[in-house]
Amino acid sequence: MAISFVLDEDDAALCVGPAQGVRNRPRAEDVEYNTQRSIRRYIRRALGYLRRATLGRHASFMALQDPHAPMAARWVEFPHTPQRERGLVIQAGECLQLPVLITPPEPILWIRCLRAVPQISDDGLDVEIWCACDGSEMQLLLTQRLENSQVAASLRELTIDLPVPSGSMLRTEVRCSAGPRGQSTEDWLGLLGLVICARDELDLQRARTQHTWRLKNEIAHFSSAYSNDFYRDRHADRRASADGSSLPRALPPRPADHVVETAMREALHTRLRDVPPIAGENAFAYACRMLGLVIPVTAPNFPARLRALSAQHPDRPLRMLALCAGEAAIEGGILAAAGVPVDLCIVDVNASLLDQAVKRMPATVTVDRVLGDANDIGLQLGQFDVVNITSGLHHLVELERVLAAIAEILSPGGEFWLIGEQVGRNGNRLWPEALEIANRIFTAWPAEKRKNNNTGIVDERIPDIDFSAGCFEGIRSQNIIEQLDRHFLPVNCYLRNAFLWRLVDVAYSANFNLDDQADRELLIDATVHEAMHWAQGGRSTEMHAVYRSKWAGTAGLVASGP
Repeated sequence: MAISFVLDEDDAALCVGPAQGVRNRPRAEDVEYNTQRSIRRYIRRALGYLRRATLGRHASFMALQDPHAPMAARWVEFPHTPQRERGLVIQAGECLQLPVLITPPEPILWIRCLRAVPQISDDGLDVEIWCACDGSEMQLLLTQRLENSQVAASLRELTIDLPVPSGSMLRTEVRCSAGPRGQSTEDWLGLLGLVICARDELDLQRARTQHTWRLKNEIAHFSSAYSNDFYRDRHADRRASADGSSLPRALPPRPADHVVETAMREALHTRLRDVPPIAGENAFAYACRMLGLVIPVTAPNFPARLRALSAQHPDRPLRMLALCAGEAAIEGGILAAAGVPVDLCIVDVNASLLDQAVKRMPATVTVDRVLGDANDIGLQLGQFDVVNITSGLHHLVELERVLAAIAEILSPGGEFWLIGEQVGRNGNRLWPEALEIANRIFTAWPAEKRKNNNTGIVDERIPDIDFSAGCFEGIRSQNIIEQLDRHFLPVNCYLRNAFLWRLVDVAYSANFNLDDQADRELLIDATVHEAMHWAQGGRSTEMHAVYRSKWAGTAGLVASGP
């Protein structure tokens, strides 16, 4: 049984029929609509409009008068919309019954609809979403009123969470109901798109709607698009003659799962068994160090970069800004390793941590402490050669403003550093596919390895808590990369760690004895799963990166002259 639904003309399981409890008959007080003769007159008017308006688009609304007409007769293009739109027509008093689904994790419903005709009845129509779980009674989840006064044919696009537990049996109906006066005779709903799926899959599933129709339009468009004179410079015949004697060969079917996957896992296991722990290393550091050995990317060398920048300005100390720095222990280590003169400005909201930060700095560094909110940063502190944020950007709300400001305060050739940044799901949560893998690993561990040292309780599964609900932890983590791309150009972006960190963080790290081969095997196995997930497109959460500002680069280009 499926765990998602996408509205598509080719779905043979779709069924439209009469709905129970839907306003599809006029009330006695509505004299204008009180007789069957009047109802038939309005139906004929609506059908006549639809037949005329869709002439040339291969639609036959008249078939809807026949209760035995095929579903294909309900799929039409709507001529009263600014762009091409096609959908399923439902009349007042009818409902679309979806196939029964197994509810996916974090289920979500997306619907896109409009008035199927330019003018419906004066009191409008209601789009209703009904659902039931595990054989229970159908419950009304959402009502949306479409009226003639609304622009763009009442085009509506709605996304709602489904209050249904994962794994339950889900029944769903979309009902079209007459407005409050029961004037149903001109009420035609056009259902353009409908998806039920896991929240994380919505963009993919929404793009799959109307696939056959879109493909037909795509082929038709590009069959003639390049004949335009605009593309004349492309029309060079590079062969004396074309061999048209044979047809293009068909794309072969996709092969089965990668045959090399098992061999790769075994090779990674073998390689990591030769990696001993370092004295004083905990499970977190050991697992992350092993991960760094089996993914083919290298993190930025920040001390080396600092020395290189300093060499470009031998006549003065580098100017460096550290935002959300706290006690700046990481920054202090980098500056000590670099050993170059730096004027460091530290901005944080915690005065006591700023006092501690001074103690972390080597003698080559002068420190300017600024008490303030990094969300308010701008040009007030001047320009800098380096701006650094260590595990702090995911605590900021005003990403757009902060990143735009950093881009402007960087000098030409300057660098923006992100160290240990959290760029995963908001609230420091794991992405669903990563959480699934992590829980498969976690639930197979002995109970003593699953003891949560924060609570003292043995966890059955990894807690999936949204920390941003009560503070700023990961408040906009998943927006960071897209916002960075607006203002910066990447120099070195090191992304890894989709879930491994969560298995060995402060809650569970102390449960492992690295002198015990069995414990190391558990960590090696988890690291291999992480590396395979990374190699197969898993979304990373940990970032160490160097960027350059688009603004500063453009300013430098202008200053250098023609």
